[in-house]
Amino acid sequence: MNDHFKEQLQLLDIEIMAKDADIAIVDDDFSFSLLMKDYLIQSCDFEAALFEDGESFLKDYKKNDKRIIILDYDFGKGQNINGLSILAKIKEKNNNAVVIMVSGQDDIEIAIQAMRSGATDYFIKTNKTVFANVVSCIMKVLALEKHKLNWPVLFNPTPRS
Repeated sequence: MNDHFKEQLQLLDIEIMAKDADIAIVDDDFSFSLLMKDYLIQSCDFEAALFEDGESFLKDYKKNDKRIIILDYDFGKGQNINGLSILAKIKEKNNNAVVIMVSGQDDIEIAIQAMRSGATDYFIKTNKTVFANVVSCIMKVLALEKHKLNWPVLFNPTPRS
C-alpha cells in the first residue's frame, strides 16, 4: 500500500471501511481499466471488478448496490450509448450511487452535465494525476460514509443520568 494513501486512511480513520470498499470500473479501454485497477490495489488495497461496457455493468447492477463506480463517458464508435446514459440508468436504480466519471473528453459542458446528472466527480483521463484523483475521491466518499454512519451518535448523544 502506498505510504501517502495509507497515512490518509489512518488520519481519516477509514482503514476498515477501505478494506470493504467494493469498486466497479466500467470502461471500454482495457489498458486504462487494468492500470486503474492496479493503482487501486497498489495504493490502498482496493479491489475492483472490470466491465467493458455500460450494458454489461447494468445487467450486474442491483437496486441497493453499494459499489463505488468508476464510469467512462465515451464507449467508442459503434456504441449507441454513452456514460451519461449509463449514469442516468444507475441513478434510476439507486439515486445514492457513487459514480466517478472519467473521460478522455476535455469538455467542460460534458463535465457539468455529468455533475448535474448525479456524478460524484469528473476526471479527465489524460491528466497525469487521474489515478490519484480517483483514489482521493474514493477516500473522501468513504470518510463521508463513516461520518454518516456516526451521525446519530454525534448528534443524538445518550442522555446523562
